[in-house]
Amino acid sequence: MAKRSPAKMTHDELIAKMLTNPAVCAEHERLECGEFALLDEILGARHNAGLTQAQLKIHFV
Repeated sequence: MAKRSPAKMTHDELIAKMLTNPAVCAEHERLECGEFALLDEILGARHNAGLTQAQLKIHFV
């Protein structure tokens, strides 16, 4: 019997599908207000400073 390949979807499509689950949606909202917002600030600052992840690591190790 031939193997079926899984349906392909983009990352955005996967996120949209996952967010139809109320529990996933609630947790996503909780994180969006805290951890993800902080991470976005950190990543934005790194990008604005023109640093790579490797360069940033040197400053904190």
